[in-house]
Amino acid sequence: MNVDLRTIAHARLAIEEAIRGHLYDPNVSMIGVGYKEKAGVLQEDRLAIRFHVARKLTPFQLESARATTQPIPARIGAFETDVLQDRFSPQWWVRETRRGPRTVRQAVMRGGVSISNERQNGRGTLGGLVADRVTGERMILSNWHVLAGDWGARIGQRIYQPGRMDGGTGRDTVARLARDAMSLNLDAAVARLTGDRPLINEQLGAGPVTGADAPSLGQQLIKSGCQTEITHGRVTEIESVLRMRYAGLDRLIRKVMVIEPRSPLEQVSSGGDSGSWWLDANARRAVGLHFAGSNAPERALALAMPSVLDALRVEIVA
Repeated sequence: MNVDLRTIAHARLAIEEAIRGHLYDPNVSMIGVGYKEKAGVLQEDRLAIRFHVARKLTPFQLESARATTQPIPARIGAFETDVLQDRFSPQWWVRETRRGPRTVRQAVMRGGVSISNERQNGRGTLGGLVADRVTGERMILSNWHVLAGDWGARIGQRIYQPGRMDGGTGRDTVARLARDAMSLNLDAAVARLTGDRPLINEQLGAGPVTGADAPSLGQQLIKSGCQTEITHGRVTEIESVLRMRYAGLDRLIRKVMVIEPRSPLEQVSSGGDSGSWWLDANARRAVGLHFAGSNAPERALALAMPSVLDALRVEIVA
């Protein structure tokens, strides 16, 4: 289903109306526009304003919870609505530690390998190589919660490769935190390379990145993540706004896209994949910065890459 710019503009207005009425409902975590789901099957010829909730409620439960939860209308503007049950979280902490070439010290770094900041014992993914739009200085692009991690993080904080969870120490410093985009409602940050080890334009197992594009509904994607390695998915929702907790504070994250598996048995992401890049499966252009997901059902969340690059004032080195 091709969605034109006029439809997307109308959808943005409907999403903002839905946000005002429902996003601060404790049962609602995200609102966006995408394919309607019926009996677990995506209806790719039907667009809907999609509400993501922690728990679907029966009419009786909804009536009992009216003091805190409001019913979701059948339509908002020109769009029907849809309600999906899931729980999203940043994919930084790892329950199942996986060892391999992605979790060791890399003499030549690529996207898709283990990194962390110096303060937190976790694992995220080195997204890829970018350059400052003014100075040309080369940097790592990943998530705020990977490179900064908490509200006390300071510019210059050290970035390790591999990450601390994989044995990284001060001797593995490859970059220093430069700036982030959390003030612009984007879970993204960049870190200046120290020059100790080179970072090249390549995603481990997926090849070089050829540039950046905005995501589109139905687009087939591939990513190289530290935990789940090479996975595939397709875009089922765009222009979403998410409410999620970071380091003790609720934040709104904008310009979110949803990636779902191509088939029910596939995995798209897991803890440790935060910071990886979603690429168009054919053109290998970056369309999303991965930052969160849900395991039941399997869904991944990423930030639209053009918005991330503009907010951080960088370009992909292609």
